[in-house]
Amino acid sequence: MRPEPFNRRVRLVVEVRDDRDELELAESVFAAQGWRVRPARDGDAVSADDGYSALIVEVPLRGSRLTARSMASEQVTTLAARRKLDVWVREAKLVRPKPTEPNTTYHVHHKVPDGASPALRWLAEHWIAVGGWDVRHTLHLRGEYTEEQRDRALAELNGRNLGGAPFDPDAHDIRRAIGPRPRDGSTDRHRKALQFAVIGVVVLVSLACGIILGASTTPWRFLALAWPLGMCWPVGTWVSANEPRPWLVRLGIGVALVWGLTAFGFIWGDSQPGGLSRQFAGILLTLLLGFTVFGLWYALSESWFSRNMQWFLPVLAAPLPFVLPWAGSYLHSMYLEERFGIPADSVHVAFYWQYAVALRPLGLAVACSLVLVALGGWARHFNLQTGASGLVRWVLPLMVLVAVLSVAIEALTGVDQAADRTIADATAGKRYPAAYFGIRGELVCVEPLNPKIAVINGPVPTTHPVLVFQASGDTVWLWDPDPARGKDTSRHALRVRAEDVQLAAAGGRRCRA
Repeated sequence: MRPEPFNRRVRLVVEVRDDRDELELAESVFAAQGWRVRPARDGDAVSADDGYSALIVEVPLRGSRLTARSMASEQVTTLAARRKLDVWVREAKLVRPKPTEPNTTYHVHHKVPDGASPALRWLAEHWIAVGGWDVRHTLHLRGEYTEEQRDRALAELNGRNLGGAPFDPDAHDIRRAIGPRPRDGSTDRHRKALQFAVIGVVVLVSLACGIILGASTTPWRFLALAWPLGMCWPVGTWVSANEPRPWLVRLGIGVALVWGLTAFGFIWGDSQPGGLSRQFAGILLTLLLGFTVFGLWYALSESWFSRNMQWFLPVLAAPLPFVLPWAGSYLHSMYLEERFGIPADSVHVAFYWQYAVALRPLGLAVACSLVLVALGGWARHFNLQTGASGLVRWVLPLMVLVAVLSVAIEALTGVDQAADRTIADATAGKRYPAAYFGIRGELVCVEPLNPKIAVINGPVPTTHPVLVFQASGDTVWLWDPDPARGKDTSRHALRVRAEDVQLAAAGGRRCRA
């Protein structure tokens, strides 16, 4: 059996009825799931209850460490109940990896020539501090930085040659990578949490200052400059505290980080209409986007989709060039024929509008589906499908189907709303009523060229303008906005021959009789 990818390991003490056949069956069933199974040893200090023997079972899982233990216990219990095994989980413990051992990275760089002028030496020291004069050679040593470790690094570089230019003590030297000062072994979770909180506050406040500068128009907005101006030096000093740097480098790092965040916030605030009142919705939309992206990663990574993406995506995308024009033609037909009574083939519409009108509902359907899949991904990450994996497997596709159908209904509703806007504009006498994805109407005055002309649903009004779309062919379809023709707007359509009438642009709500 191919083992599933995992990022968590849970070790459980499972007690099995003290019977040789029962023990062998339990071991074989657990091993068939890809779990590591062994009897408890003396070093485990496990004392099973009377009539039971203890097994150590290691269950690999993928997801959050917060729910890994409950998920592993649930899997063992569910499997035992399905196979009718007399077992129960006594203890579950998350196996944590060994803490990462601190290490120091050294970069080899050129030395400043002894005979360099003071100005050249100043430039070279600053250029070296930002990594500009490195020879692209690094050395990683375990442990925190000490002078003894630095001497050992120089000795290793001097005595080893992996190819290329060898290390020359007279021409080369080493520096540590730019970064915060490493903490000693007494670092605990509270200090890490405090450090993370401080970083979060600096990032969020810098972004907020930029948003205020970009969105607000009052002179008080310039008070927001106090934060980035005051935080450049402490941020730059903290980020580059791994090794002493020139003050200009420390300040430049702070300016790049703090003012970069502030500039991003400024661009965000300046690009959003409505000032600060519209920023909250934009932030929520950004958070929703982040929620969806991470949820999709949790849902699709190391899944059936990721393993079969090379053939699944081409099969899914192949019908789109054929489905999109059909869906676009259908929506255009609903707009013209159902609401205006005009045949769709009598109005010229550029082919690319058929793609554009179909992409909107398709994009909404895909967006809704992706959000639901992201919800499933978060449920997978936190193992919320425990005990109900079958239910999740069926409910999620049904929810996606409901979302797609809801978007389809919304698309048809959008057709009616667009037609209502066009009818309202035509009734109000606007020369160019609202368009609908390439279907553009214009109010015109009709002048018959003969006393008697053939008109379907006539007569042709000559005292007020009528609506005409892009004519195609020898037949002209007109639409009369006069409410006196009735509530059924599809019966307002008029059909005339192009050679029987002359159309002139309407200059108002009345035409010369």
